[in-house]
Formats: sequence, C-alpha cells, structure tokens
Amino acid sequence: MYQNYIFDLYGTLIDIHTDEHSKNFFKKYAKWLRKQGFHFEWKLFRRLYTTIEREYRNEPVQQGRYAWPEIRIEDVFKDVFAANGYEISDEQTLFLCESFRRISLIYLCLFPDTIACLEGLKRNGKNVYLLSNAQRSFTWQELEMTGLVPYFDGILISSDESCMKPDPEFYQICCERYGLQKEQSLMIGNEIKSDMAGAEAAGIDGFYINRYPVFREGKEPNYKYISKNGSLLEVLSQTGINP
Repeated sequence: MYQNYIFDLYGTLIDIHTDEHSKNFFKKYAKWLRKQGFHFEWKLFRRLYTTIEREYRNEPVQQGRYAWPEIRIEDVFKDVFAANGYEISDEQTLFLCESFRRISLIYLCLFPDTIACLEGLKRNGKNVYLLSNAQRSFTWQELEMTGLVPYFDGILISSDESCMKPDPEFYQICCERYGLQKEQSLMIGNEIKSDMAGAEAAGIDGFYINRYPVFREGKEPNYKYISKNGSLLEVLSQTGINP
C-alpha cells in the first residue's frame, strides 16, 4: 500500500533528554567556553542567547513566509558572540553549537524497536525518509552517533528548510524533492499536534506512535493508524509488511 515511510526523529526513533535552560547548564557551558578562549559570565551568555533566539524566532513570524517558520541556531550563536566582541568563523560556530548540544545532553539512545522497524522496511524494498524539527548542528552528530544515517533515502531537517512541522509546506518540500506520491506515503511520529496535524494538512496518512504511559484518543483523530503501546513494529504489521 505504502512505498514511502516518513519518520519523525526525537520521541519516535530516538529517546532523548536535554537541559538547555537551567542555570547549571549555562554555568557548565560558560566554564567550557573559557577553556576555548571565549570569556562569558554565564548570566550574560544566558541573557544574550535567550533574547537573540527569541528575536530570530519572532522575525520570520512577522514576515509571514511560512505558517511555522524555523531559524538557524548558527545565526543566533554568531550574534551572541558578536555582542560580546567575538567574531567567529563558520567552522567555529559549528563547533560551538555542537558542543552546546553535547554539554546539554542528559541521555540519548535509540528506542529498542527502532532498528528492527527500519530494517524491516528496507528488507521489503520501502523508501525511508526523515522529517525532523531540529537544528542541523545539534542533530547531525546524533544521527551519526546512533548509526541512523544509512537507513534513510532522504533527510530533511527544519533548520535547513526555514520551516517546521506542522507546516504542510515542510511535507510538500519532502515530496517534491524526492518525487514522492502522497497517496503512497505515510508519516510516522509521536506528536499529534505536530507530526499528525501536519501530515493531515499536507494530505498524507499518519501513523501515531503513542510513547506516553496513557493513551487518550481525541474526538476526531487526525491519523489513520495508531500504536497505543508505542511500538514501531506495529508500523510493519499494520501496513501489511512482513517483518
């Protein structure tokens, strides 16, 4: 029935928890920055970072290009460092962003059923794509670390495209770039208001992976399939694929 399986990343394939907001995190990052030769008082870095990021996120909303616009966190970092007198290169910016993410990371691992699901799809000749609301400088290192990159026939990250789920334009970009027929495509994700709502708006069937301990179905579900117990293996069984 379906030839193209489009996956969300965090909360669907990868289980992750980060701390990018606490006082303790900003203290650790400011201490690390000093070792790299960048001297920030942690309160200053936190204020600059939160203020400039908010400004970037508000600007495209006001411009109205997309219903759900996305920013590039590298632009935020360049402005934060410039505000404290540091002009940083693209290479330095990437390094600082990647390190910001690694220092914020509490845990990251694949869900136990992730590889079995992806390998089952590939064995049956299906195309597998990634559609992730994420920052490339944060996420690519995690895709490589978990070994997921080879499973995908195409990867779209919202920071590269200037829009994010649930904007139907993000799904449209995926379909146009890889020549996907919507009626042959299925979106798999763990967020009803993001993954499923966006897929529905784009005219793509949705498979909701309930990763929560309790499931409460809404009055008008915006997905075609569901795994109430949060099993990716049901993506195979419910769409007629032999594991």
